[in-house]
Amino acid sequence: MRSSEQDLAAEPREVTDGGAAGAEVAPAAPPAARVRMEWMDTLRGTAILLMLLWHATSLPRIEGVAVPAAVVAFNDALLPYRMPTLMFLSGLLLPRSLNKPLGQYYRGKIALIWWPYFVWALVFFAIKGTDYPLWNPHLYIATSYLWFLFYIGCYYLVAPLLRRVPAAVPPLVCLVGAALVDAPQQHRMLFYAVFFFGGAWAVQTLGDLPTWLRGRRVLVAVMAVLAFGFAVASGINRDVNYRSLFVPLSVAGILVAVVVAARLGHRWTGRLRHVGRNSIVYYTSHFPVMLGAVAVLVELRAPWWVMIPALWISGLVVGAVLASSRDRVPVRWLFEAPFLLGRTRSGRSAGDRGAVAAPAP
Repeated sequence: MRSSEQDLAAEPREVTDGGAAGAEVAPAAPPAARVRMEWMDTLRGTAILLMLLWHATSLPRIEGVAVPAAVVAFNDALLPYRMPTLMFLSGLLLPRSLNKPLGQYYRGKIALIWWPYFVWALVFFAIKGTDYPLWNPHLYIATSYLWFLFYIGCYYLVAPLLRRVPAAVPPLVCLVGAALVDAPQQHRMLFYAVFFFGGAWAVQTLGDLPTWLRGRRVLVAVMAVLAFGFAVASGINRDVNYRSLFVPLSVAGILVAVVVAARLGHRWTGRLRHVGRNSIVYYTSHFPVMLGAVAVLVELRAPWWVMIPALWISGLVVGAVLASSRDRVPVRWLFEAPFLLGRTRSGRSAGDRGAVAAPAP
């Protein structure tokens, strides 16, 4: 159904990493909550930028452009952390999201996750084409680079059914399931669900993560060493990824990243936080832009050291332009279903939109 080229550029397949996901900005919060959200936005924005770099590197390779092994290894070294971090951040806000009335909860998911998923899937098909009619439902199962939205959309669909289940059970069951299931799509869905529901468990059990980690310097140091070692192993051989046995090493890297993001000064992270708050915009829009840009650059016979920065910057620029117009019709309808959510006078949705990694409605 999907070409090998599409598989290379869309992470839940064998050779790639993907994008980040369906964003929703959290409603106005008290000062303490805003401080907590800032480190999440910083971390989410960083993961989004690294995801753009992944695609900026993989697309030239798809087109047969030779990319230095060191550049490929750097991207592969981050595989255990990029998307698991975004999944984990999404899970951190799941308990708060589940506090909403069920109707409001599902309206938010439809409007801010499933709607942009289908809209941008159609954009992707318009650019790349398809051998199947657009009404074929199989086309919309984890479509190419949009797989992340599909996955978290599914997780949010089933989450209300698990309210009465102890928070530790879903991630543990998914961990075992990922170890037992070999079918690629099902394996990846179970694997990433470990991080999503693991985030929900963490916030319910440990509370505010930066606070919990602050007094555990030895633990953080040990996790940093383990995470660095796993990154090196992944850079050397990417086949170590997506294995249940190594999930604790990915979690170690995520927690170290939480510590770093929480310690970064407010004044130095404004642009990262902006990307994090608008991650759905950058995530959905960057890949079609890069597809067009790489076609032009291939025709111009541009070398890899021109292609990679050009693709990365093009994704950033278009994302920034769309983010600046995100509350205006018709741009808003690229990322939010019309009429499903109430609007405030400021133009924000009543539930407001958080970041890809942390849908709140």
